[in-house]
Amino acid sequence: MFKKVLAFLALLAIPAVFFMIRWREGRRLVPQPRGMVLGLYAGLPDYDYGEELARIRSTGATCVSLQAIYRMETGHSDEIRRHPTSSPTERALRRTFRQARDLQLRIMFFPTINMRDEAENAKWWRGNIHPDHWDVWWRNYTAFNVHLAALAQEEGVEWYSVGTEMASTHAFPDQWRALVAEVRKVFKGKITYSVNFDSHDSFTFGDCLDVIGINTYDPIAKHEEYPSPEAIRDAWWWIINKARTLHARFDRPVMITEVGYPSVAHAHVGPWDFRTDKPCDLELQDLLVGGALKVVRNWSDGEAVFYYLYGENLNTKPVGGPQDRTYAIWGKPVEKTLKDYFALPIFEGHIAPKASDRHDAMIQSLASCLRKERDYEDGALPAWAVAWMAAHPGDEREARAFLKKDIPPKHKIPKGQER
Repeated sequence: MFKKVLAFLALLAIPAVFFMIRWREGRRLVPQPRGMVLGLYAGLPDYDYGEELARIRSTGATCVSLQAIYRMETGHSDEIRRHPTSSPTERALRRTFRQARDLQLRIMFFPTINMRDEAENAKWWRGNIHPDHWDVWWRNYTAFNVHLAALAQEEGVEWYSVGTEMASTHAFPDQWRALVAEVRKVFKGKITYSVNFDSHDSFTFGDCLDVIGINTYDPIAKHEEYPSPEAIRDAWWWIINKARTLHARFDRPVMITEVGYPSVAHAHVGPWDFRTDKPCDLELQDLLVGGALKVVRNWSDGEAVFYYLYGENLNTKPVGGPQDRTYAIWGKPVEKTLKDYFALPIFEGHIAPKASDRHDAMIQSLASCLRKERDYEDGALPAWAVAWMAAHPGDEREARAFLKKDIPPKHKIPKGQER
């Protein structure tokens, strides 16, 4: 009888042990931050974004990126100012931060520079600014960031972005490092900067950041009328390779600060363009977002992922719907796709970044650089690749061996004929 009791107790102990393990793991593991970008440009500087934040929280999102728009008059301007209607007031900013915290959303503050009337003027955007007096602009832009970062610190923001997609400023790494050093005096959270999809090679100052952001608007199968699931998958694994290459180059974690597609035809060709007059295509949006997230779900070494965008026209209710052509998910097939992704049990720190993954990504990136130099008339090795191969000759040998598997073109390909 005594043996039977012991056996029974032993059987009871097995589920108890598993329960304790799961309880301890649950306390240790934190879900990878996944959320949505909310643009604070409703057209009313004191707009209350409480409804939008609650709707984001209802999707299962655990974080929000609050994007506030500020402006330069032209690409040559030295000043950064509030936009008279699109920039939120400081009172509205503080209220929005507190509302997000009350909803237990982790917060990124994402100040963004636009040009005046940028929507109508394709000549200038933040990626090609060239102020008349760079030294004056850097002083003004540093002061601009220090002021907003101090406000973010007071309101419990976790990530602060010092800039996004500003490729023409990448030539000034020392100025960026000095700016970040000033921001650190007032902000104790994580500092990031977002690299545009086509400017990773010119990015030079990841060492001064806590986390590197990437905006993922890479064209996919741009010569095809409709992308295949395989083309989307392969394109997104290349995006993850770029993220892991940045991680390897700067020894900093990487987050996706913007991933999204508008619901328009040919969104795979120019994911950044929702103002096109092409017809609405809800199924293509869902195919692209779903294909991206099938890959991203395997990127547990990523710091965070933010879907772009809640919606463009917040004053027109309801936001989204089957006729909407923007990035908004509401009332479209993609809404369920994104919610299903937010519900996945992906954990930050659960699967540590593998050195082998970063190494493989680096070899792929170096081979890509070498392929461009070999194949194209205007191909040139970026400075970072030259420096990396000099410091890591074994990686260069691997990349060149990988490249030998390709059949090179008979002649170098002229610019504009890259297909």
